[in-house]
Parts: sequence; C-alpha cells; structure tokens
Amino acid sequence: MKQNASIQLARTAELSTLGELIRSQLPDVVHAGPSPQILQRQLSHLIEDGCLITARQDDRYHGVVALDLLDGRVTACYLDPALVDAATPRRLIQAAEKRALMFGLRKLACCIRKPALRFMRALGFEPDPDDSEAAQAILVTKDLENDAPAWIRDVFALHDQLGIPDDYGARHRLVMVADGRNLESIGFDVYDREQWLTPAAAAAWRKMHETAVRAGVELQVVSAFRSRKYQAGLIRAKLDKGQSIGRILSVSAAPGFSEHHSGRALDLKCPGEPPVEESFARTRAYRWLSANARYFGFHETFPQSNRHGIIWEPWHWCFRPGPFGNPQPLRTSS
Repeated sequence: MKQNASIQLARTAELSTLGELIRSQLPDVVHAGPSPQILQRQLSHLIEDGCLITARQDDRYHGVVALDLLDGRVTACYLDPALVDAATPRRLIQAAEKRALMFGLRKLACCIRKPALRFMRALGFEPDPDDSEAAQAILVTKDLENDAPAWIRDVFALHDQLGIPDDYGARHRLVMVADGRNLESIGFDVYDREQWLTPAAAAAWRKMHETAVRAGVELQVVSAFRSRKYQAGLIRAKLDKGQSIGRILSVSAAPGFSEHHSGRALDLKCPGEPPVEESFARTRAYRWLSANARYFGFHETFPQSNRHGIIWEPWHWCFRPGPFGNPQPLRTSS
C-alpha cells in the first residue's frame, strides 16, 4: 500500500543522494546536460535557495521538484511510479507554488507533456492561447496572486505603488517576511525611539547585550522591528527626494522583504561610530559579534560578497536560533 510522503525542502546533507537519483533516474537529461560536478553545484544552489522540494518517506524519495526563480518555472519533476500515490504530484506542485510566491513571483510556469495537461489544469494552470495543444511540450502558467494570503497581496500593492520590479525577490534570493506579532519592548534606541522584538529575540538580545557589557563591549540599537508600511514610507520619502528606485533598493530592502518585519532583526552600532555604516566592521564591537553572536542565535545576514547581491551590512544581525540555542563558552576578540 502506497503511503503519503512528507513534502519538505531538500537539505544540504541530501545533496549527493539527490545527485545520484537524478543521474540514475533521468539519464536523458544527464546525457545532454551538465557534468556531475556542475550538477552538484546546481543542486547546491537550489538547496540553498530552498528551491529543491522533495516528497520523501524515510530514506526513499517519492518525488522531487526543482524551481527556477529567475525564469519563474518548475524546471524538473521526478516521480517514482513504484512509490508515489495520487496526491503526491499535486502536493509537490502546490509546494512549488507556495515557494515561488514567497519569493514574490506572481506567476509560475511549467513546460509539460500533453498527457499532463488535464492534471495541471485541475491545479489552475492554463496553456498559452497561442500555443498549439497538439505540440508534444506545452507551456502552462498559473497566476499565483489571486489565491495569495492578504498580507502578500498587500506587499504586491505596495510594490506597484512604488515601482518595485516584479523579480526583486527572485533576483536577490530574498523571501517575503510577514510583520511580526506579539512583540515586546527592548527599550529605546540611539534616537530615543522605543524598539520592539519577538519575545524569543528580545530575550536573546538581552543576554547577548549583558554578556557583551561584561566583556567591555557596548552595543547600541539603531533599529529593530519595522512594519512593511513603515518600510514603504522610507522608500517613498527617498523617491520624493528624487532618488531612483534602483538606487534606493541598493541600500534599502523592498517592503515585505526586510528581516526587520519579522521582529527578529537588529541594526547595531557602538559609541563613536555613525549608524548603518560599513566602518562598523572595523570596530571591536563588530569583532565581538562575529565571534560570539551565533551563540545567542544572532547571525550576520549580509556579509561581504553575499549571495543576495546586497551591500555589506555589518550592522545588521538577525535572530535565527539553531544548534547554539543557549549561550555557550565565548571566544575572545581584541
């Protein structure tokens, strides 16, 4: 009896297994496609973007779907006929839709064989009216915006008002972030404005701040939670001053894509340093954060030459608890 598999994003630990699966199960593609080394790199990028989605039960893969962000397409779909049940293809495609939507894609396309057309239509995909349904390969497209959650539709509306390109999230490999809820105060920033974080991030910040003080390092808050509407206001003010949207987006995240919306991100500085400047990277405070912030769950999201194409932001730290959920013995930094 076939059982439902778990739909999940592929992990780096699965890289070699998935590479072998593709080489053994899709020989036509591999024969005309990249070398094993290039295939491994391509899969690694897909996994890093969260764009390789698997249907897996224990150590067996019922199906795999790959999503190409820049083209806005499902580019590959493997299903094991011996394992897959009737619901798995639908669940995989719907997972790809949700993932594409989180990157801000308003449409998703897929090139399918003609026998799959009825199935894809049942999921809301339609062929281009100009394409011949007699063709062996048919390009089908679905509008993702119609069924998107209200907060995502709000993000799209703000982008339309501000002139933000539709491919912003896909191009920068950034996912949308909903505004945080149930936030708590962490006190006042350097401008004497009250700032807010989620309870978990706030508790971690207090522990990190206290530990830094004991090490002789003073960390100051420049900014914490910002709503998407507040972010839109910042961009609108710059547009009113004559700045181009391209220049603005080189230093400011588009509304809906800032980690500050989550209530888990902090912009930090130290005494004597200007706020949100690269010069912060030359301070003892930054060196301390680089050595120790991860023990409290904080990570530097945009380091030098980051994969998002965002300028280096040594001041920006986001709470993402992982294996270092509790404070550990700290490394020293000068």
